[in-house]
Amino acid sequence: MKESPMKEDFMKHASPPPRFSGPSLQPINPNLLLPPPRLWFITVTLLIALLFDLFPLSEMLTPWRPELVALTLLYWCIWAPRFIGVSVGFLLGLVMDVANGSALGQHAFAFTLLAFGADYFRRRVASFPMWQQMVFVALLLELCALVVFLARMMSGGALSFGVVYFIVPLLTALLWPLMQFLLQWQQRRAALSD
Repeated sequence: MKESPMKEDFMKHASPPPRFSGPSLQPINPNLLLPPPRLWFITVTLLIALLFDLFPLSEMLTPWRPELVALTLLYWCIWAPRFIGVSVGFLLGLVMDVANGSALGQHAFAFTLLAFGADYFRRRVASFPMWQQMVFVALLLELCALVVFLARMMSGGALSFGVVYFIVPLLTALLWPLMQFLLQWQQRRAALSD
């Protein structure tokens, strides 16, 4: 059976739907509506960040370690507030306190403030351009570092911090675009495959 000339003409000019062939380095289309992240993916990314923060490094490199748990927590508090919030920040902080052997509650309080700040400003931050998001992230990470520093000072803990302690949150904030790209990978893949 022969197809109609109109359908043949349409088929000549129609292009096949785009196929996902891997992560693209192009910025994500702001008009593309991303599906919500999967809970398993959020959990895996938080566990990977936690393992990275707990992985032993040499004494020279340890002070320069980026705060990936805080950065990942901040990202998910902004982009997946239904799953990650203040309570998850508190629990992650307790895990960091136990793992580091510091006074219980230092990181828990700092991560709780971090999650609260991210949740409070999340709608504004989502509409910011990337450089303004990085400034916001740097401010929240500096607040987190200051809280841990003050808690250690008041508890009589070892204060072996130098200027590096307050530079690391700024360096961690520079990882924000890469973190955003990596953590949106699963959502982009799902959006482009539909």
